[in-house]
Amino acid sequence: MANPSHRILLATSEVAGLLGIHPSTVKRWTDQGRLRFRKTEGGHRRIHLNEALATAREQGISTFLDPFRPWEANVWLAFAQASREGDFKRVQSLSLSFLSQGETDLMGRFLFEVGRHPHIPLTRFLDQGVRGLMARVGEEWAGGRLQVGEEHMATAVVMEALLRLRPGWERVGMPVEGASEDLPVAVVGVMGGDQHELGAQSVRILLEREGWRVYYLGANVPVEDFAAIQAAQVARLVCISFSPRNTLPDLQRAVRVLGEFYRPRYPYALALGGSLGDLDPGQVEEGPFEALLVSGSVGDLSAWTRSLLQRDGAGSSGRSP
Repeated sequence: MANPSHRILLATSEVAGLLGIHPSTVKRWTDQGRLRFRKTEGGHRRIHLNEALATAREQGISTFLDPFRPWEANVWLAFAQASREGDFKRVQSLSLSFLSQGETDLMGRFLFEVGRHPHIPLTRFLDQGVRGLMARVGEEWAGGRLQVGEEHMATAVVMEALLRLRPGWERVGMPVEGASEDLPVAVVGVMGGDQHELGAQSVRILLEREGWRVYYLGANVPVEDFAAIQAAQVARLVCISFSPRNTLPDLQRAVRVLGEFYRPRYPYALALGGSLGDLDPGQVEEGPFEALLVSGSVGDLSAWTRSLLQRDGAGSSGRSP
């Protein structure tokens, strides 16, 4: 990978954000000659990325780019494209480059940093970043440019990055401050016969970040188990992930079985999510549920679940009195 850091010009506000200092400090350093800059025709100061990083090291300041040396510029460009344009092509390409070079630790750290970036919506990262990357991985494998082992490594790395995005992941096993029985409850897992977990993990993390208490069932879950856990935990929401190997009859059967186990005393909404392909969501019967969503977008799920809570009152757990 080329390192174009000497060609990337940052505004003083961008340098301040990168270094975690006030913009006035950046301007003072430029006035003092401690940070070299150039001026645009409009008189605005611009600083090369490599100058900003060199100054940070001189001042003993750590930045999120430090672990990626000497590819800081590639990472910066990928972040800029994703945050400013909503385009994740550089994120996907850089992740694949890390993978092909055996830099799986950097790949995981990179995806984690993108996922937690304050100017990149989590739903967009999951829909376009993660899903887009795994589609690229599948294409590379199908084209013979990735081995099966590399495909499995990519899946494992993405899974680890997603798990680190869970709220309080660094305090696993410790009581979570503010935990409450008033949180809305969701059950999330993968359809029976399907081992692909990334979609379900994405939904789990999204819901947890948005204030749900999630019971995560993992891969290859019989439909009856979703019904049993929903009843036991009186969940407001059941989310079932499926992959392209699942057909319309599989989804219809899931809805039918859940409908048979449905208890009106403990109502819940049902979401089926995955790669729709040629599947028409309208072909999936509505069933007795409070609401039904069939979608291939995490963003759609987020908007839908928020509307459910707004309709019934934010913070409602859905438990009957």
